[in-house]
Amino acid sequence: MNDFLAIQPQLKSQKIQGRYITHNAIESIVMQFPNKLIGTSVETRPIQAIDIGSGPVKVLMWSQMHGNESTATKALVDVLCYLQQNPAFLAAFTLKVIPILNPDGAAAYTRVNANEVDLNRDAIEQSQPESKLLVDLFHTFMPDYCFNLHDQRTIFGVHDNPCMLSFLSPAADETKKRTTAREKAMGVIGYIKNALQEHIPNQVGRYDDTFNPNCMGDFFTQQGTPTLLFEAGQVGQDYVRLETRKWYGYSILKALESISLALYMPAIYQEIPEVAKSFVDVLIKNISSGNRTVDIALQYVEVLKNDEIIFVPILHKMGELASLNGHKTVDVSGKNIRFSEELALGSNALELSKLLNLTQYSH
Repeated sequence: MNDFLAIQPQLKSQKIQGRYITHNAIESIVMQFPNKLIGTSVETRPIQAIDIGSGPVKVLMWSQMHGNESTATKALVDVLCYLQQNPAFLAAFTLKVIPILNPDGAAAYTRVNANEVDLNRDAIEQSQPESKLLVDLFHTFMPDYCFNLHDQRTIFGVHDNPCMLSFLSPAADETKKRTTAREKAMGVIGYIKNALQEHIPNQVGRYDDTFNPNCMGDFFTQQGTPTLLFEAGQVGQDYVRLETRKWYGYSILKALESISLALYMPAIYQEIPEVAKSFVDVLIKNISSGNRTVDIALQYVEVLKNDEIIFVPILHKMGELASLNGHKTVDVSGKNIRFSEELALGSNALELSKLLNLTQYSH
């Protein structure tokens, strides 16, 4: 498995870069695998599934259910290209992979689809063509496992560490009982965590498992299928998430390894700390405001402009913020920098950002 880490930077999928990933951006890679048009989006964009492997264990994977969550897609195409070069790894599996479930959201760089519906809250009604397509494929393919691939916001941490990757074995009902399906998913995630601890210690978290029947992961777990939620997180200034992409792909392969070897570690799953909303993009310490000194937290809002994602700093919080951590922390003690409280929470803080010489990101 460590050979993936060595060759990942040279995989042909590495030509897919940046945060703005659309159907057109990955089409040349998708067409190099057996694929099928399985439906179209609200705005009639194609939705394709890649079929790879012919083994007995069937795994359904989908990415960019939320159109602005593209790290998972890049990690997924890395995995596909790796498996193409290492077919022996596939002996146990038949994989069905949807690289972009929400191509309209991907094109507009939005969480929701063209009808402004969150596809991950549409499991029961299946009101949208994209969510209905996924559920229909689930019933037709009858997978043994589901991998639900996402990105998470920059706000999540594990204790005082940034959270690079998060996982969840979703609940099947409000009691959160450990069904056979949940136990298997927990065991696979525990195996992944055990492997990651050697490489990215204390940067792996677990999501809250409150049951939501409208979420696809909970819905598929209810059907008795072990379902794993993967989430790509933020570490430091890596806003293109290059490191996260690498370890995300590694995690997908480790999940497959766990299943093929029937090595499950549910006890380790229970030890994974739950993620907390403990981080902000920029934490400015000890800035003068009127007659007092305060801390200021900035959060970036991602805006699509000319096929690039621009990170716009927004004033998120102000006051005594000792409980927060920053992906970047700037202490302005003793510097002649003053802050006007006329700038309201939620407003654009670009001028303040420029004053502090903070980098303006775009990808």
